[in-house]
Amino acid sequence: MRDFGPVNSSYAAAAPLLASLAWTIALIIEPDPYDSSAALLIGIGLLSMATVSVIGMVAAGGRWAHRLGIGTIAGTLLVAAVRPVDPAWVVGLAVTTASGLMIFLPGVTRGIRKLPAATGPPERAVLLSIALLVSPFAIGVSAADGTEWTHLLVGLSGLLASFAYSRVIPGGLLVARIVWPTIAIGLAIPMGLPSGVVSAALGITTAVLAWDPSVKTAFHPPRETGSSYPIPPELAPKEILDAAQIDDRGLDL
Repeated sequence: MRDFGPVNSSYAAAAPLLASLAWTIALIIEPDPYDSSAALLIGIGLLSMATVSVIGMVAAGGRWAHRLGIGTIAGTLLVAAVRPVDPAWVVGLAVTTASGLMIFLPGVTRGIRKLPAATGPPERAVLLSIALLVSPFAIGVSAADGTEWTHLLVGLSGLLASFAYSRVIPGGLLVARIVWPTIAIGLAIPMGLPSGVVSAALGITTAVLAWDPSVKTAFHPPRETGSSYPIPPELAPKEILDAAQIDDRGLDL
């Protein structure tokens, strides 16, 4: 595991997951002002974002993962702002406050890369995956007036599209470029306001990102056919000949 310093990073970096879990439980206890379907989308969205964030911070020290974790914790504050105050709300706010402090501890930030990884995916490919990943939360939190099947379809399919693209599943690029943006934009009007605006904005954003050439390169890295050339034994270094147990004429020793 990556050395993050004296603080046990695996616990401190789990801050987004703790906050997400606390508010998912709070919504299960009392989803108001949301209905059960919207609460489901919010809970799935928060937990998915938090899980990806924690894995990215602990395993790779990714800057994108740290920022996603901060955004996830901020998302729980958005839920807190509209949900009625009760004991679960108090507990959730306390966990969010503690998580907001934990994610900035030196034991966590010390292990976050200061510069992008030289071999990492292009920035637009990362943004595309995150935009799709946050769709369940964004659709759910904007559906305070109630949800229909359209909300569930857009939100949950966005999560599947993120998985298909980021895991390089066959057809994942097509889904990210055409299928999901078409669903998100096409169902924006039936969803109504304000969810329809959010859905259309996400669809347009993902389409713009997905058609960038770097996004295709990240999904289908260029491949070069290698070639080999024979080297006369007399030109090969002696240590290589000794390792192969042959002499400078190419004969076995």
